[in-house]
Parts: sequence; C-alpha cells; structure tokens
Amino acid sequence: MGSKVFEHDDVHMRVDHGIFELFRRNRIIGSYRSPLSWVKVRAEARKGGLTRLHFGNVEQLDEPIYASTTSSRHLLATVEIPSTDEPLYRAFFTELAHLSDRPIAP
Repeated sequence: MGSKVFEHDDVHMRVDHGIFELFRRNRIIGSYRSPLSWVKVRAEARKGGLTRLHFGNVEQLDEPIYASTTSSRHLLATVEIPSTDEPLYRAFFTELAHLSDRPIAP
C-alpha cells in the first residue's frame, strides 16, 4: 500500500505503509498514530453546525472504520470540523476502508 494524504484547514491525515497518522495544527499538541487496521473514527453531530470526529482503536477488527455516534468512549483524539466539511472526511475514510478491506457504516 502506498501513501495517501488528506489536508484540510488545520487537519493533516496520512497513511503510509499501513500506518495512519493524524496531526492537528492548533494550540493543543497532539497527534494520533495507529495501524490502519485498528483505526476507528466516529462522527458526532454537535449544535452550531459542528461535527466532532473522534479517533480511537477498534475493539473488533471487523468494526467499520467510520460511523456516526452519540458516544465518545474509548477514543484517543478529537477533531472539531464544520458539519459542511464532513462529506470530505467521509470520502477519505471511504477510500481508507477500501484500502484496508474494512466496512464503512452507512
């Protein structure tokens, strides 16, 4: 698997040799790094036209890589984005789901 990069506003995500990395350019130092096969992203719709993307590790390897949620348990990093940008992120994770032979929730 080659590398894939997604950059939008203050978020930089990349997959290289099966390793997923998330970087945020903000005041909080933090990143998230995991084998792609372990990555789980849960999108939580918030008030005010915002969506929070919660990143963590799957408990079962057949879990969808990307899904909607109302809970943010067991998650390691969060990125807040305008809800209008969510389809861009969903498209990137759909590509990653195909690359890693994992499902994406409808």
